[in-house]
Amino acid sequence: MASLLPDQQTLAAHISTLLLTLETTAQAYFQSGQLEPALEICQMGMQLIQRPETTATAQAQLKLVYGNMLAVKTNFENTPIEDALLVLEEAKVIAQKTDTPHLLADALQSIGYAHYMAASNKREGDPHLLLPYFQQALEHRRRLQDNRGMSESLFYVGLISDVLGQMETARTYYTQALQLAQQHNYPREAFEALRHLGFLEQVRGNLSQAHHYFAESLQQLEQANIYVYLPFAHIVLADVCLDQKNTDQASFHCQQACELAEEMHIQKAHIFALLTHGRICQSKQASEQAREAFAQAYAIAHTIKLTYAMQQASTAQQNLSSN
Repeated sequence: MASLLPDQQTLAAHISTLLLTLETTAQAYFQSGQLEPALEICQMGMQLIQRPETTATAQAQLKLVYGNMLAVKTNFENTPIEDALLVLEEAKVIAQKTDTPHLLADALQSIGYAHYMAASNKREGDPHLLLPYFQQALEHRRRLQDNRGMSESLFYVGLISDVLGQMETARTYYTQALQLAQQHNYPREAFEALRHLGFLEQVRGNLSQAHHYFAESLQQLEQANIYVYLPFAHIVLADVCLDQKNTDQASFHCQQACELAEEMHIQKAHIFALLTHGRICQSKQASEQAREAFAQAYAIAHTIKLTYAMQQASTAQQNLSSN
C-alpha cells in the first residue's frame, strides 16, 4: 500500500524553499542596516538545516549566508572571527563533497573575506596568505561565467594588492571589478570598487577625482537602498571634503554618517565618523568640541577593543592638547 505521507524529496523541496525565504529575508534586514535581526533569522535557518530532509547544498548555502554575516559583525564590532570561520569551512567541505563549483567559489571568497576582516581589525597577519582564497574563487567564477562573483573576487584581489603596496596592480583590478559591476548593474560591487579607487586618488592628492569616486559610490548605495554601508560612504566624503577645505559639506556628510551609524548600531562607522567630526571641529578652532568627539570615539573603540582606532583617537587628543 502506497504511503499517504509526502516523500523525502517533496519535504526536501519544501525545506529548500523555506531556507531560501529565510536567506532572502535575512539579506533584506541586513541591507536595511539591521544586522542582529538578520543574524537571528539565519540562526532559525541553522536549526532548520538539522532536519534530515535538508539537502547538502541547501545546508551549504545557508551556512554561507550566516558565515558572511558573522564576518560582517566582526568587521563592524570586532567580535571573534572563529564562529564565522567554522561555519564557512563547513560550507566549503560540503561544496567539495558535493562537487558544487559555485558553492566552493563562494566559500573560498567568504573564508578569505573573514580572515581579511579579522586581520584588518587587529592590524596583523600576512596579506600574502589571503590572496590565494580570492584568486581561487576568481578562477572558479571565471569558469562558471559568474559576472557578479568575478566582480567581487577581482575587487578583493585588488584590495590585497593594495594592502601589499602594489597600487597600480590594485587600480587595474578595481577598474576591472567596476567595469563588470557597472555593465551588469551590481551596485554593492560597484560601491566597493569606486570607494577604493577614490582612496587611491586621495593618496595621490587628486582630491577632485577622489570626491567624484566617493560621490558615485554613495549614489550606488542610495539607488539600490543598501543602507548598511551608507555611514562608511558618508565618512569618506566628509574626509575628502575636509581635505578640500569645504567644511560645510564635510560637516553635512559627517552628520549623516554619525546619525546613520548610531541608528544602525554600527560601532566601527560611529568611531570613524566621530574622529572625522573631531577633525572638522579642529579645523574650525572648536577645540572643546573636537576633544569631546575624540573622547567619544576612544570610548567606543575601547568598548569593542579596536586597538588601532583607540590609538588614532588617543593621538588626535594628544595633538589637540599640544597645539
